[in-house]
Amino acid sequence: MIDIHKITRQAILDIKEYVPGKPIEEVKRELGLEDVIKLSSNENPLGPSPMALQAMIDEIKENVHYYPEPQSPLLVEKLARIFQLKPNQFFVNNGVDGVLSMIAMAFIESGDEVVTSQYSFFSYQSVTSRMAGKMILVPQTQDRRFNIDGIIAALTPKTKIVFLCNPNNPTGTITYRDEFERLLAAVPENCLLISDEAYYEYVDHPDYPQTIPYLKDHSNLIITRTFSKVMGLAGVRVGYAIAHESIIRILQKVADAFPVNRVAQAGALAGLDDREFIDRSVRTAKQGRDQLYQGLSKMGLAATPSHTNFILVDLGIPAGPVYEAMLAQGVIVRPLGPQGLPTCLRITVGTPDQNERALAALERALQVRVGG
Repeated sequence: MIDIHKITRQAILDIKEYVPGKPIEEVKRELGLEDVIKLSSNENPLGPSPMALQAMIDEIKENVHYYPEPQSPLLVEKLARIFQLKPNQFFVNNGVDGVLSMIAMAFIESGDEVVTSQYSFFSYQSVTSRMAGKMILVPQTQDRRFNIDGIIAALTPKTKIVFLCNPNNPTGTITYRDEFERLLAAVPENCLLISDEAYYEYVDHPDYPQTIPYLKDHSNLIITRTFSKVMGLAGVRVGYAIAHESIIRILQKVADAFPVNRVAQAGALAGLDDREFIDRSVRTAKQGRDQLYQGLSKMGLAATPSHTNFILVDLGIPAGPVYEAMLAQGVIVRPLGPQGLPTCLRITVGTPDQNERALAALERALQVRVGG
């Protein structure tokens, strides 16, 4: 019988397994539940943009038997008009995860160092390990933010990429403009700085950096964004990078032939015009955060201030059993033990009814846990 360990690349064997939020279908099967809500993967509780949904339905009816255009040219041209950049500064792929995979494949070689924060998006570690790179994790600040001075101190001649998740997942915190500028100035010109802005639309803090203007003078900056969150298109997978045209050309070299399907392209293209839905999604997130903050405060729990559509709450006790007790009530949240935060839960902001249900489930779970 084949010994798979003898023929698999060691870098692949060393990859830590990613534990995603449980799908609703899986929980229903495992626990025999009929009524389950999912607040674990930062999806939009309002569903997809109605304009995007109609465009996707039309595309299925009319063109699904044709291969898609390889580089999403209509979407790229529209993004270029919106951001007042050139089309050759955009790279569209299968979600931000796909974009990050292509960046890693194109630029990380064995032994290259990649720097990011201690508690941040797991994909950075995954794509780095896949390419046999060396991950450097810098401890966060006491308020759960990126330690920019620590990241600058961690830079070496071997550093190939710095990943900045802003706002950060799973903490919901942001890096401020002066910190971003300090980091951008410190990163060597032959080292890439990735500003991952999946939750960009939710931020209204005056000191949050608007990064696109920096592209003009910093050809080593890559900005990544997604249609999965505020646009509600997580299931069809569309993400993109904005960067210098020389970087985009390299990313196109490593991309699959048809990385984004026709339906996804149509939905993303139409969703960009659905301002009413985008604004409603942002309002829902802000109001829901306040609702969760208030409910948690009544339980004596404090959440990390968030600029996203989720919150991080430290229970002060192992979160795993609490997560399981909430799961038994049909409420899926994310325990963060696999990411090194064993006492923390990440809760996606849902609709008002979903938020109330999550709070009630958490309170019951804590009462059982502490013997109340």
